[in-house]
Amino acid sequence: MPNSLALQLYSLRHETAANAESVVRSVPSLGFDGVETAGAYGWSTDQWKNILAETKLQIIAAHIGLEMLEKEWDAQTKFQRAIGNHRLVVPSLPKNLQTVEGFSEAARRLNALGDRAKSEGFALLYHNHAYEFMPVTDGRCGMDILLAETDPQLLGLEVDTYWVERGGRNSREFIQQNVSRVGLLHAKEFCRDGRDVPAGQGDVDWKVIVPLLRSRDCPIIVEYEAANAVEAVAASARYLRKL
Repeated sequence: MPNSLALQLYSLRHETAANAESVVRSVPSLGFDGVETAGAYGWSTDQWKNILAETKLQIIAAHIGLEMLEKEWDAQTKFQRAIGNHRLVVPSLPKNLQTVEGFSEAARRLNALGDRAKSEGFALLYHNHAYEFMPVTDGRCGMDILLAETDPQLLGLEVDTYWVERGGRNSREFIQQNVSRVGLLHAKEFCRDGRDVPAGQGDVDWKVIVPLLRSRDCPIIVEYEAANAVEAVAASARYLRKL
C-alpha cells in the first residue's frame, strides 16, 4: 500500500500498561496498517501471530537495545522472524558511548551486528536522538562519526524528525542529504515553541519529507510521546495519509 502507515507502540505505552491486547487491537481503527514494537508485552510468538492475523497489522520494525542484541542475538532474531519482522532498530546508545571514542566504538559494534543481520536476512538500523548532533570534537558531532565509520550496506537510519530538530538541525535537509541511508522514518512533530502536537501542526516540512521517502518505499512510522496520545496519533495518521 503506497501510503501505508505504522505506529510506534511506545506512543501508547500508558494505555498498553493497562491493557496491551485491547490497545494493539485498536491500532487499525486509529488509521494504521502496521506497528513498530518496543518490547513484546511478555506475549508468546503464538499470541503475537494470532493478534496480527486478526488485525491484519504488520510488524514493520522492532526497537531492541544494542547490548541486548549483542547478548541475546539468537533469541531475539528467532522471535522477530517468527512474527514476520525483518528490521531491527537500535534505539539509542548507552551513555558511555556518547563520546568521541564511544561513537567510534559504537560504529564498530553496529557494523558487526549489521553484518550478522544482513547474513541472516535482517536489516539493522539506528534511531537518532538529539545527542548525536551535539559537537564532540573539532566541529564534528556523533552523527558525523557514525555516518563516516559505519558501512551503508550494513547500517541504515531510522530518522526521528523531532530529535533531529531538537539537535539543532533541519530534518528535511538532513533527510535529503542522507536519503540513501534512510530506511525508516519516525514521523514525530517538532514545534519551535515547545508544544507537543500531532504531525502537521508544527514546524517539520512533511510535504517534502513524506513524498520523498514514500518514493523510495521507506515506511513511515508515527510516534508521539505526550498526553492525549490516542487522539494525537490518529490525527497524525489522518494528516500524513493526505500527503
